[in-house]
Amino acid sequence: MVKTPLTPFHPLAFLFLYFKDKQRIDPLALAASTSFIDLEPLYYILLGDPLDHRAWHGFTLALTIYPVLVAIGVYVVERFFERGFWEIYGWIRLKPVRVRYPFRNIYLLSLFGGFSHIVLDMLTHPEMRWVLYPFIDGNPFYTWQAFIFVEIVVILLSVYSLICWLKN
Repeated sequence: MVKTPLTPFHPLAFLFLYFKDKQRIDPLALAASTSFIDLEPLYYILLGDPLDHRAWHGFTLALTIYPVLVAIGVYVVERFFERGFWEIYGWIRLKPVRVRYPFRNIYLLSLFGGFSHIVLDMLTHPEMRWVLYPFIDGNPFYTWQAFIFVEIVVILLSVYSLICWLKN
């Protein structure tokens, strides 16, 4: 079974937002919040469990606990490693205007990241049983048409993000 969009495309699909507003869009919060949620499937894949998208891949946790955890983590990391982020961002040519963002910005991006990840996955992974848990068991949003559409959109957004990055 194809498992897409691949996790690297989750943050890349939305990276163009950073290039449109570097003052408010925290690239670390965007990347972490759109990708760290996939630590859950990685864990279950390593265990050999065929059902790898579980409770964290539902709106209940992705919109409550997850953004708080990611926001706190990103906020603390940015404060402790500010100088290192200046170097890393410069090396990968993000050309930042800042590397420490207010907690409010980080939290809102973490909320966006969790939400966008679930939306992309619910349209591309039929086995996501906890999308609307505890209200509905199963994934009523998956169709092959949605799968194809989302794949095309994610690829196009990723290419657009890369173009913005190259023009940066």
